[in-house]
Amino acid sequence: MTETLPVTGVCEIALEMGDLEAGERFYSGLLGLPVVERWSSRGGAIWLMAGDRTRIGLWRPQIGLGGGRGGVHVHYAMQLPAAAYEAAIQRLRAAGLEVLDHDHSAYGHGRGRAAYVTDPGGHVVELWTWDVAEHLKEHARGESPGSS
Repeated sequence: MTETLPVTGVCEIALEMGDLEAGERFYSGLLGLPVVERWSSRGGAIWLMAGDRTRIGLWRPQIGLGGGRGGVHVHYAMQLPAAAYEAAIQRLRAAGLEVLDHDHSAYGHGRGRAAYVTDPGGHVVELWTWDVAEHLKEHARGESPGSS
């Protein structure tokens, strides 16, 4: 069996933003994530916290950041409590954003609901009610997603 790294979560995500101010309005103003740091180096960056263990860096586009090649990131997901889901969708739609509301509960152990919205940098942000820590529990029980 191959050993795995003892990863406990995602500590940061860096997203390229052509317009840092628009990115800040989306992530801090609309989603309510607190800005914790601003960098003037490397063309500028804004760091926000998503929960208590993950920070999101909004960076001006550049080649070579951490060995990056540039390009398009498909999407990433942030966990959202089920009780806050409807209000989050209403808030995004009230801001004029198109939101895809997808119900995952019909398959895969009732994975809950997910809302997809595009940020000002073109990244698809998923707000998902499922706590992915369940993957570890399923793995320990020898289950795979979607099995019964």
